[in-house]
Amino acid sequence: MLLKSFYHLFQLPSFSSGANKGIDANCPIDIPLSCGNKTIINNSCCFEYPGGIFLQTQFWNYFPSKNDLNETELINELGPLDSFTIHGLWPDNCHGGYQQFCNRSLQIDDVYYLLRGKAFNNNDTSLQIPGEQLLEYLDLYWKSNNGNHESLWIHEFNKHGTCISTIRPECYAEWETADVDKKRAVYDYFRITYNLFKKLDTFAILKRNGIIPSVDNSYSLEQIETALSKQFDGKQVFIGCDRHNSLNEIWYYHHLKGSLLSEMFVPMDALAVRTNCRTDGIKFFPKGYVPPSRRRPNKGERYRGVIRLSNINNGDQMQGFLIKNGHWMSQGTPANYELIKSPYGNYYLRTNQGFCDIISSSSNELVCKFRNAKDAGQFDFDSTKGGDGYIGYSGKFGWGGSTYPRRRNQSPISLNDEEGSMKYEFRLKFIKN
Repeated sequence: MLLKSFYHLFQLPSFSSGANKGIDANCPIDIPLSCGNKTIINNSCCFEYPGGIFLQTQFWNYFPSKNDLNETELINELGPLDSFTIHGLWPDNCHGGYQQFCNRSLQIDDVYYLLRGKAFNNNDTSLQIPGEQLLEYLDLYWKSNNGNHESLWIHEFNKHGTCISTIRPECYAEWETADVDKKRAVYDYFRITYNLFKKLDTFAILKRNGIIPSVDNSYSLEQIETALSKQFDGKQVFIGCDRHNSLNEIWYYHHLKGSLLSEMFVPMDALAVRTNCRTDGIKFFPKGYVPPSRRRPNKGERYRGVIRLSNINNGDQMQGFLIKNGHWMSQGTPANYELIKSPYGNYYLRTNQGFCDIISSSSNELVCKFRNAKDAGQFDFDSTKGGDGYIGYSGKFGWGGSTYPRRRNQSPISLNDEEGSMKYEFRLKFIKN
């Protein structure tokens, strides 16, 4: 069942019923759901691949920047007191992992001026909503945890929006809309993300099931999962908690039929099943509440350490570590790496040679040479007991190389997309100094 058929109950602001529904992608009516094709589909403007699983992710950020904010100040900082806020719309790959920062030529450094521009406020009949009105909704419902809300919007589009194949510029040209502004995909990404968010009113669902913000009450994981699943076509929803075991994030997973512009999202079970919430005693603190520890979340976390190869598949005598350019050596001295928490999740990886990234045009090779964080990739960090942990990228933690670096030689390494596809396969363990 498509989402449009059962979200009419929710009460977030709606666009005018007289508004045009936007550009018609003119896709075949019998096109399969994303990730559901049995044969290759050549029209990448009508079939989302490889990112065919869409996550609409939401925050419940209750922690204020300072005590004793009044209601208006809380809303400006944390969003409406009776609503979750938007984190993003992410296209995950059908077979695991996800792409990120896919096309740097499509990246943006501004949203305010773009949505206020004439191109999105000129009574264009293909616009569902004027850009300025959309901007008002983003300002209210899409909040950053660092106070710079626009920077979160820019980050989400650059990291995730540029990876959505069905809103590439050439797709608009295919649909005979070559005269639309070149930034139309930016407008459509934010519009569609907001549309889907307003159909998934998490706060209202929980309230109808007796789960409301409270300093004293607590709830079980089963209570929360059951309440959300009932309103999501019976599908499992991912639930995240903070270090106080307080509810702070919800992820809704979907398949997509046709282009993103069709907005035909179909609920599916969450693929992330390992929640950090405990089974019982989950808090749902009201916005503005500061827990007794009074220690605010650490947003500038960073670690120094070395990266060693772990679980090498090709012999017990194999060993190694990473040097400053991201290459593998088996003898010598490992480089010092910095693992730096990025503003919106994940981590930057840096050596004294520069920030690191994965170069997709070079067999997903790890390279550390970039001067600015804006050119860097964002890495995963799966911490283990003691604070060390494993380095991943785009949800994958397997790495590999084709040559063992004997003596003082060095070998490049790459992200391993498929187990068994590389001669040497291993994990990268970050060991703190």
